[in-house]
Amino acid sequence: MKDNEKFYELEKKIRALPEPDYDKKFTKETQDNIHENLLQIARVYDKKKKRAAIMKKISVGLASIAAFVLISILTIPIIGLDSNQQGQPGKGEPTVDKNKDKEDIDQNKHEENLYENAEYGFSFTLPVSWEGYQIVSDSWEGISTDQQQIENGQILLIRHPDWTEEKPRQDIPIMIFTLKQWSSLQNGEFHIGAAPIGPTLLGQNTEYVFALPARYNFAFLEGYEEVETIIENNPLQPKNVVK
Repeated sequence: MKDNEKFYELEKKIRALPEPDYDKKFTKETQDNIHENLLQIARVYDKKKKRAAIMKKISVGLASIAAFVLISILTIPIIGLDSNQQGQPGKGEPTVDKNKDKEDIDQNKHEENLYENAEYGFSFTLPVSWEGYQIVSDSWEGISTDQQQIENGQILLIRHPDWTEEKPRQDIPIMIFTLKQWSSLQNGEFHIGAAPIGPTLLGQNTEYVFALPARYNFAFLEGYEEVETIIENNPLQPKNVVK
């Protein structure tokens, strides 16, 4: 029922009240009765209005709950399902494809070359771009301070596959010292070349010391920067010599 209809209904009920006798003097009791009747009619109207408002709120609330339940029914099964399963809820932690990890490890292994020297006991890791490298043997000589004794040893040159005589590239030189030779060199008992600094230690095992010659890259051949980067990554790993 609309508000104007309710107003007319209230007006109709008020008009239905007994018409007062204007020839007689109103007593207080009569006035109180009329006032009470008007209040009762107003209370009934107010109760109906409040009941309608409450029912409206309840209807809205029920509609909201129904909408939430409907959305939940439609969305929860979709959200709760593992995308890798058909109609089955996901359980536990995501599975890891161990075979894929193994493939990644194998792929990483193929992305590098490993040179191993069993004679002196060490390995040297090279980039994949060095596939087809060569090992060239050379030697070093050291002169004692009194010019009487000459020390010597071997240098192994790891040579890039693109190296040619017409266009040489930077080698990776590895000097081989016995423990005694290295100790004598450190004590200043002999020197190698005219450089004021000695070789740089790369590593050692129980028999030999491996070192990088001083000023090995001062010719600034092609690839010298790459060799510097390789050396910075500690590619040489000593191993005990098996006799």
